[in-house]
Amino acid sequence: MEKLAIFGENLVYRFGGAERSTHLIARQLAELPDFEVTGVSCTWRHLDGVLERYPYPTLDEIPCWGFRRTPYLRYVVNRRRIGGYFAASSASILLANNKAGAIAVNSFRGPTVFFIHDEGNLNARRNYRRDLWSRLKFAGQCVVDFPSYAVFAGMNRAAMRKATLVVANSEYMATRARKVFGIEPVVVYPQIDVRALSAVDMPPVQERPYVMMVGHEEVKGASTFREIARALPEHEFMLVGRTFEDVTREGNLTLRGFADDPVEIYRQAKLVLMPSLWDEGFGMVSVEAAALGIPCIVSSRGGLPETVPLDDCVVRNFRRPSEWVDGIRRVLADYERFSRAAREHAAKFDMRRQIEVLLREIERARAHAAGDDERRE
Repeated sequence: MEKLAIFGENLVYRFGGAERSTHLIARQLAELPDFEVTGVSCTWRHLDGVLERYPYPTLDEIPCWGFRRTPYLRYVVNRRRIGGYFAASSASILLANNKAGAIAVNSFRGPTVFFIHDEGNLNARRNYRRDLWSRLKFAGQCVVDFPSYAVFAGMNRAAMRKATLVVANSEYMATRARKVFGIEPVVVYPQIDVRALSAVDMPPVQERPYVMMVGHEEVKGASTFREIARALPEHEFMLVGRTFEDVTREGNLTLRGFADDPVEIYRQAKLVLMPSLWDEGFGMVSVEAAALGIPCIVSSRGGLPETVPLDDCVVRNFRRPSEWVDGIRRVLADYERFSRAAREHAAKFDMRRQIEVLLREIERARAHAAGDDERRE
């Protein structure tokens, strides 16, 4: 039995899509007789007691210092703690993700799999907010954090070249990584239990009143979503965000927080929008919605177009609310066709297919690495 360590800087917390996907990877691998799985997570004082934790049967935690205003500083300050843990690790293989994964990959002595999820993994720093004050704050943060960013960028580039296997979460991310680092990643889509979602008995579309967006952040297009809602007063809209504690109303827009079971929220949606401004690596929300038969319309950013079945579901002039209005009307006018196409497209992303791809690519990469070692000897 092989000892497998799975590391993510926020692995233990129910933080976002990367953590949810990694948790499903760990759960599936732990069910196989060939692996003994240990989760490894940083622990952050500002997250403990605020976010719910995933129930890992075996979990090691690395206490770390957090710096929210200078995010790259935390990788420099904590690299000895993280690196020291993995340099001494007895695991036979490491799966690492998020930006701190670069530290783990560089320190670990055995085969490594490095998951890349977003443009931060590509040494990119960009601000998508449009207001002047946000742009000035971001510029100041970049200046202050630049020395740490430069150190991190070097560590990250070294990890991309050292990793036995680099796994991108979309074709888009794989293409970007090839251009930036000159490497050959493989694509394994994030882990989504499409089979379970497809079995959910959804209410008829007539009983699902909302055009919905999940994620309140500006980079995800929250302002655009509000403009779309104002342009279509005859429809009900819902914005779901972590910061919303109570259900509130703004005209035809309902604001509410997340639920323990995301299906509880999706059961109210007839349509999902993802008007993202930034180059998202992938869109788990659009696939989850599609598995439930809910069509999703996405902006033409990053890997989002890969998650929808038809060109009519992609908005290229994504900053123009009128383009979204046209898309909404087009989908609702032919709802059954778009719903059926969404379900069929979602099937390719089921986690059982993706874990098979991952295991096959790991074995292929390890065999290739072993051959290189023999040739060097």
